[in-house]
Amino acid sequence: MKISAPHIANLFDYCTYHGISELELRTNLKVSDLDVCIPENTIDKSEFLTVFKIVVEKTKNTHFGLCYGCYLNLKALGFIAALSLNTSSIEQAVFFLQEYLKTTFPIVTLSAKESDGVYELKLDCSIEDTTLKDHLLDTVFCFIYRELRLMLSNEFLPKLQLPYLDLIEYSNLLNSEIVSGKTHLIQIKSEVLGSELNEKRVKEIELLLPQFMKMYDHKNYSAFSLQMRNMILSMCSPEIPTFEQVSKQFPLSNRTIQRKLRKEGQSFRKISDAIKRELSFYLAKEKQIKTQDIAYILGYSEPSAYLHAVKRWGLMLSYDP
Repeated sequence: MKISAPHIANLFDYCTYHGISELELRTNLKVSDLDVCIPENTIDKSEFLTVFKIVVEKTKNTHFGLCYGCYLNLKALGFIAALSLNTSSIEQAVFFLQEYLKTTFPIVTLSAKESDGVYELKLDCSIEDTTLKDHLLDTVFCFIYRELRLMLSNEFLPKLQLPYLDLIEYSNLLNSEIVSGKTHLIQIKSEVLGSELNEKRVKEIELLLPQFMKMYDHKNYSAFSLQMRNMILSMCSPEIPTFEQVSKQFPLSNRTIQRKLRKEGQSFRKISDAIKRELSFYLAKEKQIKTQDIAYILGYSEPSAYLHAVKRWGLMLSYDP
C-alpha cells in the first residue's frame, strides 16, 4: 500500500512546532532524502505508520489526531479550491474525496450511504494498533468535516458522531456539537446531494488562499512569534482561530506561551491583530467581498466592530454592507 509523499511532508511540517527533528524522522524512510513535496513520489504504508507512531509518542498528546487535523485547515482550503474546479455538486465532491483517499492515503477509507433522508459518511481504518487508528481517523475526520462545512450552506451543516465519551476538546477545536456513537460518522440531509457548492464560500477561499500562503514566514518576527503566526495562518478556516484553539497545538502551558511571546515583544492578540489588518487591507483592495463578510471572516461579531478596528488601523475603506 502506497502513500502519497506530501502526507508525510505535512507531518514533518507539524513536527517543527514540537521540536521534533525532520532529519531524525527521515531515517525511518527507505529513501531518506526523498522529495516529499512531489505528489507523484510515494512511501510505503509501513514507513508512514512508523513515523506517525514516533510523532504521536514524542508529542504525548492524547488528542494528537484532532490537533493535527485542525492544523491541516489551510490544506483543506487548498483542497476546496481544487474541488471547485472539478465538481459542481456535493455528491460529486464526496466522490472526489473518496477517490482522493483511495489514491493518496488508502490507510483510511470513506464510505457513503443514503437512508431515511440522511446521507451518512463513515470513516474506517484497518490497522490493528487502536491508538494509532483513532489518531488517524481523527485527523481525516477533521479534514473531511472542514471540507463539508465550508462547501455547504448553513441550513445543511453536518451532524457529527465520534466513538468517545469525552468530546469537550473535539467540540472546542472543531467549534461544533458532537455526539457519542460507535464510529467516526458525518450525517447530512439527503436533499443536499444535488445542491451546488456554497459559491460564496468558495469565492472567499479562492481569494484568500494565495494571500494566506504569501503571509507565511514573515521576516519581522522572532522565532517563537513566527511559529505562532504561522500556526494561526495554518488554522484559519478561513476565520481566524482563538488563542484557546491555537495554544492546543504547542507542547507548552498557556502561561509559558504568553511568557515566550512577551519576551519577543509580542502577544497572541498583537500577532492576530496584525494578521487581521493585513487580510483586511488585502480584501478591501480586491473589492470582491462585502464589508460584513470581511468582518465575519476576521472574527468580528458586527460590521461596526470591524469598522472601528479599521479606523484604529488607519485604513481607508468604503463601507459596502
